[in-house]
Amino acid sequence: METDILPWTEKYRPEKLDEVAGQTEAVARLKAFVKTRNMPNMLFAGPPGIGKTTCCLALAHELFGPQLAGNFLELNASDDRGIDIVRGRIKDFARSVSMGEAPFKLIFLDEGDALTADAQQALRRTMEANSSVTRFIISSV
Repeated sequence: METDILPWTEKYRPEKLDEVAGQTEAVARLKAFVKTRNMPNMLFAGPPGIGKTTCCLALAHELFGPQLAGNFLELNASDDRGIDIVRGRIKDFARSVSMGEAPFKLIFLDEGDALTADAQQALRRTMEANSSVTRFIISSV
């Protein structure tokens, strides 16, 4: 997509953790994860516009650099909320091996609280089965 037709918020979204404003403590913790190349599964919670998605995207850019596309999957769970998405796209992506320096892949589920109950159960099993090669960040309001 051309940068001249992107919404302002996407065009100027920070790509590095140092560029994120207003989340000093959270950014410091995320930087530590980048430095050690290790991180747990995480839940980002807070009101809209606080920087949950921005922090996740900046973290992914710093972890994976040029290999971002093969190591990072972003889904909006309010759109892709059913069990078929978890059994298909998420499961297939989660069990593949990471590329580059990071020893894991990253899946970001924005608005994860919108997943159906069946999808949540399937996601739990996927997270447990692939914990050695995939990390998850789920955002919620």
